[in-house]
Amino acid sequence: MSRGAPIGFSQPIKQAWLDFTVQRKLEGKSHTEIRAALNDFLSDQVSVGSTSRNSNRQKVISILSKIWLNVPQPIKSFRDEGLALFKRLPEDRHVAVHWGMVMAVYPFFATAAEHVGRLLRLQQYVSAAQLQKRLREKMGERDTISAAARKLMRCWVQWEVLKDTGKRGVYAATGTHTISDAQLTSWLLESALIASQGQSAVLDNLVNYTPMLFPFNLSSRYFIPNERLETFSQGVNEVSVTFSHYEV
Repeated sequence: MSRGAPIGFSQPIKQAWLDFTVQRKLEGKSHTEIRAALNDFLSDQVSVGSTSRNSNRQKVISILSKIWLNVPQPIKSFRDEGLALFKRLPEDRHVAVHWGMVMAVYPFFATAAEHVGRLLRLQQYVSAAQLQKRLREKMGERDTISAAARKLMRCWVQWEVLKDTGKRGVYAATGTHTISDAQLTSWLLESALIASQGQSAVLDNLVNYTPMLFPFNLSSRYFIPNERLETFSQGVNEVSVTFSHYEV
């Protein structure tokens, strides 16, 4: 993520709001209908703040829409598979589906997750101050970065991938979600490739050294190629994954 890149994910987003958006999409509602339904659904949860298009509620609706509705053309097939996964998988796996989708469309989210994942590999706790420092180093000195980082970490507490420690602004991981579903494994790894803007990666590295997937425990034995991903051999006993049908 380059310096000066937009943050985009600037409001606290609850998992229930993401669930609501996906459920309306799966019901076949139009984007206009979903946005209207979200406005009603959020009416007692998010204050308007103003009557402009930049009101708090409209910002939340715009974020939810970008994640699941108005996705870029190159990742529509990826999004559609995410919808199918959400429909098929049990509720305790829905956070993984949302995580993969948000990573694919919001570079700020993926960058923050990468830094938090790296910190949690080195230490037991991670603080908002540590994340803010690393994001400012990467994205430049902006007041909005600190606020967005705080809101994002509170999101992750609500999503139950981080937990409060009792010390203000300091968090611990809740423990990793072990993913044994082959389709979800492959889809999450694809999300990481999209987020990193890479065209290919060694499969074992993608599984074991992708900090932005820190809430999840993945295994390469569950990876299967799909219509967008294929594998090729690179060296002795080394398998790489690459995009087959589109560029990110």
